This record gives sequence, structure tokens and C-alpha cells, in this order.
Amino acid sequence: MSDEQARAAMLTLFRVIKPEPRLRLGEAEAMELAPLVAQWLERGSTPAELAQALLPGLPATVHSPVGVLRNRLRRKMPPVHAPEQPAAAPAYADCAKCHDPVPQPGICRPCAGLGARTIAVGGGAAATLGGAALAREALNATKASLRIGRIASLAAAM
Repeated sequence: MSDEQARAAMLTLFRVIKPEPRLRLGEAEAMELAPLVAQWLERGSTPAELAQALLPGLPATVHSPVGVLRNRLRRKMPPVHAPEQPAAAPAYADCAKCHDPVPQPGICRPCAGLGARTIAVGGGAAATLGGAALAREALNATKASLRIGRIASLAAAM
């Protein structure tokens, strides 16, 4: 960290803690904390966010302002943000003519005259029956547990 960056971080720290008289620091103490403040700033934090992390909830008497600030700067350090990635392309596109899903923008094979459209029918009955059986089982288990709960609460009331 350059001297200029350290000085800017130190001045930011002084501005942030200025409203709190319990956090008075000397210049040497502020320079000691400057690398931590610089990390906060490099990670995109604003002075208002720094103030929110450092000022609330202080004890009535602060015996070591530099210790309290060092602890809070380290403990509440914001995460490193990865550079934003461009939005991922969708997994499919729509055919420009019939609006069926296609793997890339353009028109599908049938609309281009390169093949007949095949319609997949069937295979759903087995999945539907299995899914319905699972749903029925879950509902019956819930009903049974509700009945047991009601019986227990009625017994406790007697």
C-alpha cells in the first residue's frame, strides 16, 4: 500500500469515527489501522458502511479505542467480491417461426425443411402413477400425525 493510500484510509477512518468521542485516536494509531480500512475500501465499502460496522453497540467506557476498532475492522470485514460475470446465455432459444425450443438462435430443423416434426407422446403415465402414489402417501402420513396430535392434546386437556 502506498503512502498516499494509507493516508487516504487514515483520513477516512478519522471522518468515520469523528462523531464518537469514545473512539479518539492518535495519528500513529490511525496509521496502524489504515491497512484494514484500505481493505474495506478496496472491497467497495463506503464510509457510511464503515461507520455502521464500527460505531453501534460500543460499551459505555472504551479503554482501548484502537483495540475495539481493530477487532471490528477484522471481524466484520466484507467479503471479496468477484468481478461480475456477463449474464450466461440461456440454455436454449426459441425457433423464429414456430417458437419451439432450439439449442441455438435461428429456426428449427422442421421449419428449415430438414426433417419432420416428431411429437413425443407417452411415458407420462408411469411417472404420473408413481408421483400420485407418493403424494397420497405423504398426505396420509400427515393426516395420521394430525390425528395423533389432536388425540394427545385432548388427553392432556382432560
